[in-house]
Amino acid sequence: MTTPNQQLVDLDWKFAINVASSEPEANTGAARLYLKLTTMSNNGTNRTDIPLSVTLEQFYALVHQLEKAKLEMDVYA
Repeated sequence: MTTPNQQLVDLDWKFAINVASSEPEANTGAARLYLKLTTMSNNGTNRTDIPLSVTLEQFYALVHQLEKAKLEMDVYA
């Protein structure tokens, strides 16, 4: 997520699977993707980290939407 005054400069990610829990209602076997987007202001003075946590289904939906947006943008390039 960027604004006209910011640009994406870094992306860190990690993948985790919940294999055990002391809580009976926990989703063992559930996979999550943790992302950290780092943005920088255009003048280079303000660096911001944006943490995100999504399920695999949410991640694949996001990738699908990004691919769709790219295809539409390619039409105008």
